[in-house]
Amino acid sequence: MRNVVLIVLDTVRKDVYDEYAPRLRTAADASFEQCRAASSWSAPSHASILTGKLPHQHGVHAEGFGSDFSFSRFDRDDLFLGELPEHATIGLSANPYVSSAFDFDVLFDEFHDFSIGSQAQPALFTEGLTVQEYVKRSDHPDAVRRYLGFLRACLGHDEPLKSLANGLWVKGGSAATRLPIPELVDDGARNIADTAVERAAAVDEPWFLFANFMDAHTPLRNLRQYDQSLHSVPNDWSSTEFSKWELNADGAATEEYTRNYRQLYAAAVDYLDRVASDLVGRLRRVTDRETTVVVISDHGHNLGYPADDGLFHHTRSTTEGVLHTPCDVINPPAGYPAAVTRYFSQLSLGDLLVGLARDEPFDEGLVDERIPAELIGVLGGGESSIWYQPEEDADFWNRMVRCVYDGEGTRKFQWDSLGASEEYELDPDRPSWQRRVATGVEIPAATKDLFDVELTEYKERAAATSREMDFDAAVEEQLDELGYL
Repeated sequence: MRNVVLIVLDTVRKDVYDEYAPRLRTAADASFEQCRAASSWSAPSHASILTGKLPHQHGVHAEGFGSDFSFSRFDRDDLFLGELPEHATIGLSANPYVSSAFDFDVLFDEFHDFSIGSQAQPALFTEGLTVQEYVKRSDHPDAVRRYLGFLRACLGHDEPLKSLANGLWVKGGSAATRLPIPELVDDGARNIADTAVERAAAVDEPWFLFANFMDAHTPLRNLRQYDQSLHSVPNDWSSTEFSKWELNADGAATEEYTRNYRQLYAAAVDYLDRVASDLVGRLRRVTDRETTVVVISDHGHNLGYPADDGLFHHTRSTTEGVLHTPCDVINPPAGYPAAVTRYFSQLSLGDLLVGLARDEPFDEGLVDERIPAELIGVLGGGESSIWYQPEEDADFWNRMVRCVYDGEGTRKFQWDSLGASEEYELDPDRPSWQRRVATGVEIPAATKDLFDVELTEYKERAAATSREMDFDAAVEEQLDELGYL
């Protein structure tokens, strides 16, 4: 049995990955060049990876996602993880959706949450005691007693100085991020990598390790860790200058804003390439077993290009910038092709990972000539939703969209719950690119047959479902900063 690592570079689109992740690209022994995500944001995409099902089949999507959502709805034995009974499973994630807040941790033997840097600034050092950890177990109603109790707990911790630094960061971290200097801490990448190596080294049996890195996700701003030669963005600039609605509904992006956005996104991918490629080597050095690493993203990101329909972010579209993702395999079993050029859906990723763990040869059944993807609304859509936007085109942003890739990497059909249907031209040699060639097209029956329930029927059913939208304040703050609210 092999060790298997799944590295998820959250929000990294294929074309930018190909250009700014040369270390991982060079290390890859096999590349699925036409990999596509099953949906456009983290919760449904990860659920599809786990289950091998589309959002309308597993039920994890915006129209059904609320504060009471839990990944514990899934039985581990029904997921690809259930096919790895001899492997210890280790999870690490900086993604607030893919975290213990929504019970993602129950799917693993051990799980570690990470959320640092600008994403609510909770901690500088995950190896130290965090204020959040202390508050959870403290029952002192008095603020002064809680403060003194935290100091005592820090002094008694294995890492007292780092614990105290975490406390100081909570008090002053937000102010530090507003200074006209590069920010000091990343969004978890280094701590995730260090913890991954530490935990893998502690396990005797074969292991499966999942790691989600959020450093390419918005908000974008300059970090001390970035290669400063890759951008010319001022230190006090942040992508939060405009909200997602101002960018996409109002077209507020200026030429300067767009340039800064793209440059920092590329710098973030370069940084992840350095961290992740280093992690691959470190993991292989702490074990005597063959270790295979798969590098993907759960979805990509719109950067305002014409092929992105001029959009930014990812949650409300199915462009190639969003759905075309990396999928590189480092050290697979013998016989894997260097380049896989047929379509590979992340619905088949679980089968790929299990096959790698079992040291099986490449399976042609993993790829196909026709694969689906879908987006089901935004988070809520009614006035009770924290995503509610009283815009005239609210129905457009909240629509359900399906698309199917058909043929030799040159065509995509797309249709939605508002009755629109389109055909797009694709180019296998131009990642993350598409061009609309026809509207009002007839969607082939064989294409629609890839879905269990007709689009309009499912959209009406999903929209009528009530959900609890009273998110925990800390979770809501983090989702807001990430641009989801």
